[in-house]
Amino acid sequence: MTKKPYAILTKEIKELLRDPLSLLTVFVVPITMMLVFGYGLKLDIKHVPFEIVDMDNSHLSRNIAAKFINNKEYFDFKGTKLNKKQAEKDLIEGKIRFFLFFPPKFEENFKKAKETQLQAIIDGSFPYRAEVIKSYINIITSNFNLSKHEYPIKISVESRYWFNESLNQQHLTVVGTLALIMLISPAVFASLLITKEKESGSIYNIYSSPIKTVEYLTGKLIFALIIALINLLILLCMTLYLFKVPFKGNWFIFSVGSLFYLLTAVSFGLFLSNFFKRQVSAFIGSVIMTAIPSYLYSGYLTPVSSMDKTTLMISKTIPTFYYLNLLKDEFFKSAPLKATFGETATLLLFFLTIFSATILTFKKRESQ
Repeated sequence: MTKKPYAILTKEIKELLRDPLSLLTVFVVPITMMLVFGYGLKLDIKHVPFEIVDMDNSHLSRNIAAKFINNKEYFDFKGTKLNKKQAEKDLIEGKIRFFLFFPPKFEENFKKAKETQLQAIIDGSFPYRAEVIKSYINIITSNFNLSKHEYPIKISVESRYWFNESLNQQHLTVVGTLALIMLISPAVFASLLITKEKESGSIYNIYSSPIKTVEYLTGKLIFALIIALINLLILLCMTLYLFKVPFKGNWFIFSVGSLFYLLTAVSFGLFLSNFFKRQVSAFIGSVIMTAIPSYLYSGYLTPVSSMDKTTLMISKTIPTFYYLNLLKDEFFKSAPLKATFGETATLLLFFLTIFSATILTFKKRESQ
C-alpha cells in the first residue's frame, strides 16, 4: 500500500484545522443542535398556573378545588379571587392560563338536581395547551365522580376558551411564524452587509476613510431596518388578509414593539458580521444563531410555562420570546399597555445592548 492515501488524509486534516467554518460545521453544529433540541423540544404541559373563584364556598366546592390545588405536578395554584373580573384580569395579563368558577348555590343545586356544573375559563391563545388543560380538568372531575364521597355526585365542567375561541391552530402558527421570520430574515440580511464588503475588498475604503464607526454602522442599521419594515408590512398584510388572523389589540403598541424587535434583529446581524469574513459563513452562522433558538425557546413550538427552570432561563435570553408574547397579547387578547410594557422595554434593552456591543467589536482598521 502506497503512502498516497495517508498523504491525502494528512492534507485534509490540516485543511480542516485551518478552516474555522469547516470545524464549526463538522463539530460545533451537531453538538449545538443536540443540546438545543434535547433541552428545548419538550411537549409536556405541566405546572399550569390557575386561580379559583369560589362564589359558593361550600364543603363541596372546597373539596373539588382541593383536588386541583393538590395536583402540583400539572397545576400551579396562584390563589383565590373574590370575583370573576379579578381572575379575568389575570388571564388577560398572562398571569394564569385558566380559572375555575364555582357559581353561587353550587352545592345547593347539586342536592336538588343530583348534578351540578363548574365553569373553566381557559386561555385559548395556544390551542394545543388549551386542549391539554381541558383534558386535565376533565380527568380530575371524572376521577372525583368515580371516587367515594358522601353523595352520589356527578360533576360536569363547562369549558370556555378565550383569546382564540375557535382554537384555530393556524392563527397561532401564522403569528408565531411572523415572529420567527422577522428575526431571522433581518439578521441574515444585516450580517451580509459588512461581510460582502470584506469579501470584495471594498471594506478597505471604509478603513481608510474619515467616517466614524458609529456613523458607518448606523447607516447600515437604517438601511437594513427599512428593508425589514417593508418585509414586515408585506407579511402583516398576508397575516391579516390571506390567513385572516384577526387583530384585536392596539396598533401603536404593536408598532413600537415591532420597531424595537426589528432593530434588535438587525443589530444582531451586524454584530455577527464582525466575526465573519465570507458571506457564506455569515449566512450559515446567522441562521443557526437565530432560527434554532427562536424556534425552540420562544414559545412557538411548546408553551414556555411547560419548560423547566433551565430552559425557561434560556428562553428569556431570546428576543423572539418577548416579541411573540407581545404579538399574542395584541392579536388575541387586546392587552393594554400595562400588560405589554415589560416585553416592549426588554426589546428596547436588547437593541441598545447588542448595537453597543457591535460598535465596540467593530475594528475600523486594515486587517493584518
